[in-house]
Amino acid sequence: MFVLPTQTDLNASYWDTLKDNGVFVLQKARTQESALWKAVVTTIQNVFDSKQPPFRIILKTPNTVQPAPSQPAAGPETGHVVAAAETLKSIQKDWSWVEDNLMPELVHLEDLADQEAFALTKLQSLVTSADKDTDEKSTDAKFRAASRAWRQIFRLPESERLVNCECVMFLTLTRPYFLGAVYSCAYHKKLTNQGWLYLSLSHLCFYSFVFGVETKIIIELKDIEELHKEKSKRGVFSDALRIVTKNKTEHMFSNLFSRDETYDLLEHLTIIAMQRLMKCTVTDPAPGLTSDEQIKLEELALKKLQLSPLSSRASFAAIGIANFDASKQPLKQAFESQKRDARFQNQFCLPSTERLLAEISAICVLTTAEGQQTNINGALYISSTFLCFSSNVKYQAQLVLPFFAIKRVERITHTGTHNVHVASGAIAVTVWHEMKLVFQFLADRAGGDAFCVRFTERLKTHVNLMRGLKSFLASCASEEVLNGKADVSVGGLGLVYGYIDTKRTKEKNKLRYWEAYLKEFGRNLTLVRLPTFIKLVRIGLPNALRGEMWEVTCGAMCKRYMNPGYFEKLLADNTGKISLSVEEIEKDLNRSLPEYKGYQTEQGINSLRRVLYAYSFHDPEIGYCQAMNIVVSVLLIYLTEEQAFWVLTVLSERLLPSYYSTNMVGAVVDNQVFEQLVQKYMPMVTDHFKKYDIQLSVVCLPWFLTLFINSLPMTFALRILDCLFLEGPKVLFQVGLAVIKVNGDAILKIKDDGELILGESVQQTADSTSPSSQQATATASSQKITTRFNQLMLTAYREFQMITHDMIVDIRKSLQLKVVHGLDMYAKRSIIRNLSFTPKFSKEELLFLCDQFYNKRNGLQKGFDRLTFDTFVSFLTRLTPWGHFDRDFDEDAEDDLKPFQVSQKQDSAVAAGAPVVPEPVQVGAQFLTRLFDKVFDTNRDGAVDFSDVIQGLTRLIHIDLMERIGLFFRLHDEDGDGFLNKEEVIQVSESLLFLLRKEEPADKYLSSVSQMMQRAFEIASRSGILEAATSTAPPDLTSEKPTNPDSAAPDASISNSVMLLAIAEFRELILGDPFLVDYFDTGFSASFALQEIKYVEQNRAVRQEMIDQLWKSGMSWTTASGRAQKKKKNAADANGGPGSVAASAAAGAASRKDAADDSGDDDDDDDDDETFDLLEVSPTKGLGVAG
Repeated sequence: MFVLPTQTDLNASYWDTLKDNGVFVLQKARTQESALWKAVVTTIQNVFDSKQPPFRIILKTPNTVQPAPSQPAAGPETGHVVAAAETLKSIQKDWSWVEDNLMPELVHLEDLADQEAFALTKLQSLVTSADKDTDEKSTDAKFRAASRAWRQIFRLPESERLVNCECVMFLTLTRPYFLGAVYSCAYHKKLTNQGWLYLSLSHLCFYSFVFGVETKIIIELKDIEELHKEKSKRGVFSDALRIVTKNKTEHMFSNLFSRDETYDLLEHLTIIAMQRLMKCTVTDPAPGLTSDEQIKLEELALKKLQLSPLSSRASFAAIGIANFDASKQPLKQAFESQKRDARFQNQFCLPSTERLLAEISAICVLTTAEGQQTNINGALYISSTFLCFSSNVKYQAQLVLPFFAIKRVERITHTGTHNVHVASGAIAVTVWHEMKLVFQFLADRAGGDAFCVRFTERLKTHVNLMRGLKSFLASCASEEVLNGKADVSVGGLGLVYGYIDTKRTKEKNKLRYWEAYLKEFGRNLTLVRLPTFIKLVRIGLPNALRGEMWEVTCGAMCKRYMNPGYFEKLLADNTGKISLSVEEIEKDLNRSLPEYKGYQTEQGINSLRRVLYAYSFHDPEIGYCQAMNIVVSVLLIYLTEEQAFWVLTVLSERLLPSYYSTNMVGAVVDNQVFEQLVQKYMPMVTDHFKKYDIQLSVVCLPWFLTLFINSLPMTFALRILDCLFLEGPKVLFQVGLAVIKVNGDAILKIKDDGELILGESVQQTADSTSPSSQQATATASSQKITTRFNQLMLTAYREFQMITHDMIVDIRKSLQLKVVHGLDMYAKRSIIRNLSFTPKFSKEELLFLCDQFYNKRNGLQKGFDRLTFDTFVSFLTRLTPWGHFDRDFDEDAEDDLKPFQVSQKQDSAVAAGAPVVPEPVQVGAQFLTRLFDKVFDTNRDGAVDFSDVIQGLTRLIHIDLMERIGLFFRLHDEDGDGFLNKEEVIQVSESLLFLLRKEEPADKYLSSVSQMMQRAFEIASRSGILEAATSTAPPDLTSEKPTNPDSAAPDASISNSVMLLAIAEFRELILGDPFLVDYFDTGFSASFALQEIKYVEQNRAVRQEMIDQLWKSGMSWTTASGRAQKKKKNAADANGGPGSVAASAAAGAASRKDAADDSGDDDDDDDDDETFDLLEVSPTKGLGVAG
């Protein structure tokens, strides 16, 4: 494999030169003869991550090329590594390319420096211009080397990519470097194994080799259920991560010097994997699509799978990184940008399309009507569409200003302030409503200039959007309020049928405060949110402004402005369409707030219908979910249909993600988050619930789904909605905790789920939901209820103010993995339960097959349960070792099977006596194609569903010997005439060689298949079913020249005949060989591994070899020492005693002789080893290497 040129030394001490053409040199790494020394060297390479591929091609530098005899000696031997490989065959392919394509061009260049420059440019262009994204395009040589080692060790698909950080920390004695998503760490399992942790798009991998013990760990990120930061085993350093998988296996990684960074990256990757898995937990088709659209969508999905399903760009799209260019931006930087944008979007309630472009510290100067100035320290942001400001102190000030709502911007060089930190001037921004805001930059001049340049660029792109602003603002009620209109004309059904709370005195007082605030600090698109604004929202919005403030605070108003006419177009384009969502909507229309007058008329029902229809067409994967009708029915009282539609999109997509999906995973997760918060802050309540087996979800799940609308009097539910749109979903948790806190005494008395009625404050009061009843409740009782609700909100904001958005997000992350795995398990069990037949597999095997089947759907939901041939083969590779036909016969594969395999297309060459050119890839593809067409795809439509797969595997595995022989007969009976001709018998032998290529010993099955071919002609001849033809006998599959020609080929009459074998003769053919009988009886079915793969693999073979060699060396030394001592004693006795000089001389001679004998034995062993090594590297003869 060609790599980006990397400078290196031509070190002769560790590399052997296999070939040298003067410009390039092909080298092989020297292997250590001693197992002990080999183990030590490999351990050092593993710890310091210095392992290199054993073969490489080096482009010599000019000072390395051998000079002429008359010239002075060359300098140090250096060069550039341009290719590296794990096998000789692979590097030989690269060498041939260099010889054929590059060397002819280099010979025309006389200057050596020109040759080097030309070769470097050519090879670099070859790597970087490749069609597919590879890790070799990285600019960091160490990352490329780490990626090669990772691929060599773990053998993951080509679409899998190592996360590239492009960040290298220098190697020190105390802090190992990390490169990309490769981290030095230790794995704890009985003993501590020091190694390297690799993070890729979908896998966590660990590799360690310590003194002969190789440890290999592969964990799919979707299988991770818990991820925690921990202290090391000794509890001293906070440098460990604990991972728990879905099968409750625990993995501990310590000695992570970049633990927090590793955790953040792993958490982000795991969440992305969880989101892909979440799509697969859906068992039903998208409810918002019609039946025709379902068919078209499935056909489109199948086409996408057929078009390069393993491309890396598809992998990036699957993880949420669209238009990703690996050559321009490292993957980890893309993840960091994604996380930063998500935080920014949540902070300012912006659409998911917004990207943070620039940020600078600044002071916002606000001037009141009385001329008073207020300076607020904070940060100023520029995104794709907005200029945003947020104060350093929470709730002090916040501004979300669209660029199209800015009239004028001025650069101020002298601000009139004495702030010494202001070094880069300021800008004055005049908005549409003539409010002027001054921002003083707290940065150097270069930073301020760069920010202004980016600000100017974004303003220019939004000039055209200002044209429709005047007509759009006419739909805002605040404009009419500030114009002095007594009654606004913009709003929802409340304008016609009345609002929930209609106390005119309260409304006038609220409007007076709001009118003063809006005049001074902007309105709708230009509103500045100050502490006064927060207070006004929390005490309750006036009915006239409630709809607009909901739109402004949740960010739906800007979405409505940026998408004019979208709502009407959705309804017009989908008129008359019938889907599952449409049917469900029609059932629930009359059950949506029926006590409100507006929904007792056709106008109200039609408005509700149009909004729900539009959303089901907008997001067909969600479509419609019960409880949506309750929320929308309240929104339409204060908002127009279009406004309610956009507020609903914000609720479903950002505020309450996945709440209304078909599996309601968001609501389930938040329900568990709430239970965890109750356990943390009110443990007595949790203990009481556990004691009596009471499920809190019976009550709190409806709270979250209906936003307390069905659980509280409508007046109070509206105030919770006011706070929800302003402060986010944390309000739901704060109010829920306050409800339990206030009603704690009553809760501790209940002993059953049915008794879980949490006091008067949460009882549904139907009489309080109509305007007439609101007027009749002006009594002491209603005042008492209002006081209790105010106490409830006070408790929520004071006693549970520690509940923040970040806390909720963190708890969601810790729980959603487990919840999604539970939903996935439920979905798989539902699919298995809905099979139309009784499978013969166990429950565990069916769950495993279901998991593997839907893993090949590339994140599509389980409603799209069909595999094409390509994805079927990918699925089969997870079940059998022989399914990897594309990998087994690539350039790195062994070629011991290729001389024995003949494709059907080459049969004419066999007949003509021409040499056979094997095509092993076709052999595997042909067999799997037969398997797919005749066993699995029974209806011949080019795709199989899960039921087809289970039935097909049953036909392969759960049958007896005779049935399996008959199955193989039918697989190769191409014309279906009930006979196998000579070509089809040869195909049977090819298929058997393909299936048995991984069996040991190899000569056993080669001999069996060869003898089977011989017996085929014998059986056909004996049965008298041979017809004259011009054909040759089958070649001997075990050797090029048969040792016994008489037995190797039939006689001439048989050679010129056509073979026809019936099913009975084919059975006789198979049953005549014990090896084939055993394989057809048990071996083939045993090749299917229907169980989860082990996460941890340990290989101690090298350590055992090292121990054996140490034992052998010790025994040799002991034997030699004993022999020397015996000879020394005999010599002493023969020369008159141990003390004489002659005795000493004799003993010395004996010792030298023994040493010579021992060395002679070692030399013999070395000769044997050398002979063995020559046999191992015999393929190098093809490169011209001397034997």
